[in-house]
Amino acid sequence: MCCLSPSTPSVSATSSRRGQIVASEWPPDPSDGSNPQPEGPPPSPAPPPQAVDTDDEEFGGGPAKRARPESGCGDGVCTADRPAGDGRDRISDLPDAVLLSVLSFLPLRDAGRTAVLSSRWRGLFDQSLLDFNACQPFPPEEGRGCDWFIRAITDILAARPRIRIRSFRFVMYGRGFDGRLDVVDGWLCALARHGLRELDVDMFYAGPRQTLPESLLKLASLETLKVFNCRFPNAGSAPAPLLPALKILDLSNVDVPEESLQAILSYGTSLESVKLKNVTGVDKICLRSKSLTRLYGDFGDFKELVVEDAPNLEELVGICLPSGNAKVKIVFAPKLELLGYLGISVRPLVLHDTVFDGGIVQLRTLMHSVKTLAIQVPFSEKGYTVFVSQLLKCFPCLEALHVEPNKHSISRRFNVEEWGDTENSIQCIEHSISRVVFECFGGEDCQWGFLTFLLSMARALKLVEVYCWTGKDWASDQLELLDPKKRASPDAEIQFFTICKPISDLYLCHCCTQRCQKKNRVALI
Repeated sequence: MCCLSPSTPSVSATSSRRGQIVASEWPPDPSDGSNPQPEGPPPSPAPPPQAVDTDDEEFGGGPAKRARPESGCGDGVCTADRPAGDGRDRISDLPDAVLLSVLSFLPLRDAGRTAVLSSRWRGLFDQSLLDFNACQPFPPEEGRGCDWFIRAITDILAARPRIRIRSFRFVMYGRGFDGRLDVVDGWLCALARHGLRELDVDMFYAGPRQTLPESLLKLASLETLKVFNCRFPNAGSAPAPLLPALKILDLSNVDVPEESLQAILSYGTSLESVKLKNVTGVDKICLRSKSLTRLYGDFGDFKELVVEDAPNLEELVGICLPSGNAKVKIVFAPKLELLGYLGISVRPLVLHDTVFDGGIVQLRTLMHSVKTLAIQVPFSEKGYTVFVSQLLKCFPCLEALHVEPNKHSISRRFNVEEWGDTENSIQCIEHSISRVVFECFGGEDCQWGFLTFLLSMARALKLVEVYCWTGKDWASDQLELLDPKKRASPDAEIQFFTICKPISDLYLCHCCTQRCQKKNRVALI
């Protein structure tokens, strides 16, 4: 379908249906009497009407149908020299960086339509694909449903085989890809030729979960992979090494074949960080990675977590480990500095080549590298003081201790035990711990007892953060237990915060290094 341009516009007048700017005349028409007409030859007649293509071929590779000034100086007068309020197109004179920023905020359809404005805008649209944000409109626009969305992405990739695409974010709602994942396979093969480095795939509200094609595992240049709400491909027939350049892996609500995850962890020579949230299909992880530095997850359904050979691993956090029945074995991780969450149900716990069962700690069990430890204290279990004391003895160089009551402690009656009955001294409490964080503090006597025990023994303590349940109002006699005169470190600062729900339910963790400024928390996943 075509339409005709107005019969008497200037060269810069354009069709508003195509998203362009309609400008007023410049120089002003002498017939309006505002400016006298200079002597000389009569002005050139207006150009004849021109056809303007308005079909939905916004994403094709053809040139614009009509040329127009690109710099704002096509009539001999630059935009910057014109008086303000003249109605001229000043947007095209903005720097490329500004226009690219504007394009990044537009939906795919609108950003693509700017390519027909001029050759410069077409180049800008191609540049905007450096970070390709391919998100299905929600709710779908009229005439721009799932079929149009798939066709638009396919056409863009086919028409631009040589442009650089650094990142590709793909979000699909509903069941639009049922039986059509061959299309996604074609996208991934094309993106591999573009040198893709970052991929974010989210099959939001897609049911049943769709299985991504095996071509995902053949993206040799990929450095960051985030997958949500779908099934991960099976690595059975994929050649090793898988994803050799991958540095960051983030899986959430994903069904993963155990062999696929194990292959990436074992053969990913560049892998640095792995986050696993609500991952199904995996019972065991045996970590053998020379490059991995951070492993985060819930691990509540795991049966076994083994760190066999991880010479550069620095952070290992499993939020739901104490609530599951996983066996945790740390054989070789000489740089491990952050470890959590450990609890009485994490059994057996193997450190180096010895089994910790809450009894006597052997010298070869000690882990001197760990500086930050997160534990769940089983206040509802008999002998919890002995368990915690013996566990802390395994980490003599600890500097930060994060404590929270286990879930059974919240629902059961508490057993109050005396901490003074613990045998021998605890080296990390007396000499090295400088920060204590108490999560989900309920104000029960056993929790106050543990807190006052730490305050009375920790000589290097500088800061205590207590996160309390909303609405708690403790008696003054309990607060007197925090009297500086009763502390081993009188100058230690104590801060109280309020919370509304358990931190672990929010997937938040103080152990991690990057804090969320709004909630004064650290997002684990």
